[in-house]
Amino acid sequence: MTQTRIVLNPKYKPKAEEILEATGIDNLSQLFTLLLVNYGDCLVNCLKHSHQLPIQSSLVAQTPTQNTLQPPSIKPQLSPQAKKFAPMGSF
Repeated sequence: MTQTRIVLNPKYKPKAEEILEATGIDNLSQLFTLLLVNYGDCLVNCLKHSHQLPIQSSLVAQTPTQNTLQPPSIKPQLSPQAKKFAPMGSF
């Protein structure tokens, strides 16, 4: 197996640690792998479709003094039946 390293922004480490504790996943490498395998396609589809949507009023500044657009929030659509995680072997 080849190795690839990723860099986790320090401001997201508490969230990652929270997920590890809540799920029982052993380490950040396994967490990233599970997220990539289980949600990678959903992320790509959401990003592709978000560019095709018309600009919504929520993206436009709410007050006349604010002249900046708010970034869109991307929310993955959940399938009617959630996927179950398969146990992973040791790396």
